[in-house]
Amino acid sequence: MEKDKHLIIWILAGIIILMLVFGNYFGTGGYGMMGFGMGFGMIFMILFLGALIWLVVTLVNQSQSHTNQNRIDEDAMEILKRRYAKGEISKKQYEEMRKELIR
Repeated sequence: MEKDKHLIIWILAGIIILMLVFGNYFGTGGYGMMGFGMGFGMIFMILFLGALIWLVVTLVNQSQSHTNQNRIDEDAMEILKRRYAKGEISKKQYEEMRKELIR
């Protein structure tokens, strides 16, 4: 599914690039700013805004995943300390598990 999405994006990008490169050969040139070129301005504006939104969403998700991972690591260390305090594990086991969690 992910490959299909990427393929569609590449195909659309290729079509847009071809239209830009060969646009004058298909009767789109000579109309000035109010002709066919205005439509491309809107397409690029939408693409730019889409890329900007994608960047913001990606950065927010990445920062949240780092925060969640730190919280999980802290929770694991708290559980380990609690188990050692209750006497469920020996000091040797505690040290080994602590070294694993610190990595």
